[in-house]
Amino acid sequence: MLSLRAELSMMVIRCMFFLLSVFLMSGCKSAEDYLSEGQDLSSEGNTKEAISLFEKAIQKNPFLKDAYIQLGQCLENLNQHDSALRIYMKLLQLYPDNTAAYYYSGICKYSQQKYHEAIALFDKAIDTKGGFNSADTTSIQALLDLSKDNFESESVETDIPTRDILYDRGMAYYKSGQLKSAFCDFTNCIIQKYNTGPSHYMIGLCRRSKATRATAH
Repeated sequence: MLSLRAELSMMVIRCMFFLLSVFLMSGCKSAEDYLSEGQDLSSEGNTKEAISLFEKAIQKNPFLKDAYIQLGQCLENLNQHDSALRIYMKLLQLYPDNTAAYYYSGICKYSQQKYHEAIALFDKAIDTKGGFNSADTTSIQALLDLSKDNFESESVETDIPTRDILYDRGMAYYKSGQLKSAFCDFTNCIIQKYNTGPSHYMIGLCRRSKATRATAH
């Protein structure tokens, strides 16, 4: 039989091997592994834990677009809008034409009630997709501009359909009192059959606000 001292020594050695294996396994994780684990935690509502994993993903691969977007959205969920904006700006330094970074930056500004700044960011998001004339609600080109989103190849995390941007920009236009521009964006959403109920409702509010202004004058 082994002596007590020998048994303790064996236990210590086993523990050391176990800790070493855990360390080696964690060191072998890729940026994509951390991203995937973070997405799982985020979907379960474990936002703070997910943030740590997205940060590790970025450390592993500073060019992983999705990690920045996911990290920024987690910070938004915690109402840390300025921190989220800094993350999106870092992504834009690497990829100046990243649609999602501009779009989610606009969402942050909207949440901060900085509607004019939000509109400017939504404009840039649309420009990255080739631009869009929201005042044109009848031409074939307008329909093509909206429909081209069906052929995008990037993932959901790194690309945003034009119709989504138009709706949120329409809300920012409405909040800032730019009713005509809001009307155009919501009309284009209806053409695309996107958020048709809310868009019709917002158009009604635009008309009501315009009528109220006319009466006041």
